[in-house]
Amino acid sequence: MQAFRKRFTGRGTPIPGIPEWESELLLARGIDTAEKAQRFLHPSDADLHDPLAMQDMEKAVHLIRAAIQRGEHITVYGDYDVDGVSAVTVLLETLLEEGADADFRIPERHSEGYGLNERAVREIAEKSSLLITVDCGISNVKEVRIAKELGMTVIVTDHHALPDTLPEADAVLNPLLGTYPFRRLCGAGVALKICQAMQGMAGVEKRIEVAALATVCDVVQLSDENRYIVWEGLRRMGGTRRSGLRALMEKAGVNAPVRAEDLAFRLGPRINAAGRLEGAAQGVRLLMTRDPAEAEAIAAHLEENNRLRQDTERQLIREAMAGFDGQVDLKRDRAVILEGENWNSGVIGLAAGKLCEKFHHPTVVLSRQGDTAVGSCRSIPGVNIWEMLSRCGDLLVRFGGHEQAAGLTIRTEDIPAFREKLNAVIRESCDDRCFLPVKEYDAELPLEAVTLQTVDALDALEPTGCGNPPPVFLVRGAELQESRRVGKDGSHLKLALLEGGALRGGIAFGLGDLADQDLRRVDVLYCPGRNEYNGRVSAQIMVQAMEPAGRDETPREKTRERIAGTSGGNNGEYTAETVGDNTGKKPGEMSGEALFLMGLQEMGRLAAKKTDVPKAMNGLRPEHLLKERLEKADPSREAMGAVYRAARTFRGDSAAELAASLDVPEEQAIFALEVFRELGFLTYTLEPLRITLLPSGRRDLTESGLIRYVTGIRKTRDGD
Repeated sequence: MQAFRKRFTGRGTPIPGIPEWESELLLARGIDTAEKAQRFLHPSDADLHDPLAMQDMEKAVHLIRAAIQRGEHITVYGDYDVDGVSAVTVLLETLLEEGADADFRIPERHSEGYGLNERAVREIAEKSSLLITVDCGISNVKEVRIAKELGMTVIVTDHHALPDTLPEADAVLNPLLGTYPFRRLCGAGVALKICQAMQGMAGVEKRIEVAALATVCDVVQLSDENRYIVWEGLRRMGGTRRSGLRALMEKAGVNAPVRAEDLAFRLGPRINAAGRLEGAAQGVRLLMTRDPAEAEAIAAHLEENNRLRQDTERQLIREAMAGFDGQVDLKRDRAVILEGENWNSGVIGLAAGKLCEKFHHPTVVLSRQGDTAVGSCRSIPGVNIWEMLSRCGDLLVRFGGHEQAAGLTIRTEDIPAFREKLNAVIRESCDDRCFLPVKEYDAELPLEAVTLQTVDALDALEPTGCGNPPPVFLVRGAELQESRRVGKDGSHLKLALLEGGALRGGIAFGLGDLADQDLRRVDVLYCPGRNEYNGRVSAQIMVQAMEPAGRDETPREKTRERIAGTSGGNNGEYTAETVGDNTGKKPGEMSGEALFLMGLQEMGRLAAKKTDVPKAMNGLRPEHLLKERLEKADPSREAMGAVYRAARTFRGDSAAELAASLDVPEEQAIFALEVFRELGFLTYTLEPLRITLLPSGRRDLTESGLIRYVTGIRKTRDGD
């Protein structure tokens, strides 16, 4: 079950001097004035804030300069992902240029794990007087204390969520501290601010392409100064003088003009592959080397590592799915928690991301390694996984991360208790509406408008990414002319669509399974793009989602939201409208009642295709999304008849009032109304509740696909 939802449901005032289509896209991104539009469309170095506005920046620069002046050795300690590798590169280059005696250390993912560790601190203390962390350290209270006891000066630079207790370092730099104007920098972004404080824009310009790589790959918001960092970094990357970047771009097939998606899906994964399978230090050497031969050798090695990483990731996901039914019950669980023996800790985060996307539930993948397990978490909007983990902190050895991604270490014996507690805190804290897969789009756009001119015009919104998603458009009722699997493992879909006399080809990455479905007329969410082949350039569509025509749930007006389409019970159209002004919801936000109704109608559609519920139940079926709410619906003749009799004389405004008049759950009232609508006894709108009785003959309740579906899943569950 999946909904299509317009990203911006307000009408807004068009921005003066901006074309209407562009104005609509900007409004959807919170840009509502001409001044904001100009800054967004034309980034400049004026968007960079004063680095000394960051808490402890002045103190950190003083400590660094003092250490350089005294000839003390400095160690830069980073993380093993793209952000950490880039942050090390930015800061180490700056220090060396300033005359420092400096080197770096990145922990081994498999043997040391994330962040500072005591062994590393003690080894660093044997040679260094100053320890600077980048992209880590904010949670390492114990390790920083040990470093101080060993006589080192410690500067922590990080961007991750703040723990209850900060490390007692000599300086702590984090955009979340103090009153820094922009709080969404990545680790390399913080390192770039140190560079800016020490060398001004001359230093920034030398390293902004490296910071851009990290900013995109760490999925931080591409607004404010991040937008300028990426915009300028991409511009410079096309003609980069860095031998390592040139070699890696050649291996990855990246050519100028470089786009944000090239960093996210081509360059980033290759650098990450070093830390996932071997050691991330080679990523730093690649970015810093000026020797073309060394750059070529490292880039070739990373290319091979990335291929191995892909194979390892696919195998891990296969193993995780093989054990899914024994570990996860989506009718009950709010989180997908999967564990395995000695899974590669370098790829469990990637696997968690893929599974989170597949099931639209927060996902934790745990690799048991003796008495402990390391885990990686990915989440969905509305579930702050870092906050949820913090509520389970008594069961964790350590954890850290962001709202949507985190890592943890846990004792193996505590995994069952963690599984139970994490599900409980998510159930208590998060709205069930979070678990409805929703795909957002910006506007409806017919296929005839997908031209190279349109693609060129959309380039004005680049760079796109977190906080500035690529514009997505909806086309309704297109005829699917071609649909076939492509790619090494058949996971992608090659397709052609006909709509309004226009034929457009396209690709749908990761949606190869749709080729096995009997799809003909479809509603499609897509991004316009370019297809370059044999010297020819043409416009194509990059498909994000595809559903049978008429099934999308799309807002139509400022205060109304379309909740349901054609029912599987009969051939009639039914639309329930949610009036936001009367419910206190934001425009376009779906109520819990509307979500429940959507699930019921999806069951009716599924029942129209099959006479009974299948024994092998798919984890994404609507009854799992509705969870315990469906248990409150009673399909018996007596319970249904009571609702029908009450509906005949009802004069209230909500399903809650109708349910209260019968002293039954609200779910029972909505369930019964939907069954009676399906059987042709009445029509209704849900918010506000308005019921119209229809003349009809006698029909048995078992003629309702929804009744058959609910009865069937209960028989399956109870083992009948």
